[in-house]
Amino acid sequence: MTSRRTAATVVAVATLVPAALLAAPAAYAAEGPGEKLPSCTDVSTGSGDYEQKSIDLAQTDADGPLVRGGGWRSFRATVTNIGKKDVSTLNASVSAWRQVDDEDPVVGKFVKFEYKDVRTGKWTPVDRSASGRFVTNGVLKAGKSVAYTLRLRATADLPAHMTWSDISVNASFVDHYRFPSGEVVPCTAGPTGQNMIRIVDPKA
Repeated sequence: MTSRRTAATVVAVATLVPAALLAAPAAYAAEGPGEKLPSCTDVSTGSGDYEQKSIDLAQTDADGPLVRGGGWRSFRATVTNIGKKDVSTLNASVSAWRQVDDEDPVVGKFVKFEYKDVRTGKWTPVDRSASGRFVTNGVLKAGKSVAYTLRLRATADLPAHMTWSDISVNASFVDHYRFPSGEVVPCTAGPTGQNMIRIVDPKA
């Protein structure tokens, strides 16, 4: 069987077509309506010299146990602009997943996420249909950090054999890669924060 990543909310800022990895630079046109940019790592596959140096991400307080059918548990993700330029296309998303052999059903059906809206202070469900994003095209100035407060819970019908899950927060932005020919193309880049959590049954 083939090992696969099963996601609660698909962390996909870019949709990659395998054939595109071998395409000429001109194949990576600017992102248009409804289109997705490839990742900078995949764009630079031929040269292998891309390195993301703009943003960093730290994920904290996500390591404790998650009670099956229990209440919400909070954690934080802090994104820092370590570059010299403002990032004006910051996106952030969250997911739960397990690296297992052909798992069905996936853990993502049973782990819910919410984030605290920084403007209203209210908890807001993370939209799975929007790839788990809770920040879209945000702005982060050079040298500054922003902390996001999130929370998660496991539903009571989470299968008993699921006793662990990985929790990932992705931060990404639109960068540009310069080919040896001098052509510059837009692409997405950014770090991931990840924690493994235990899923436990409620105490009798």
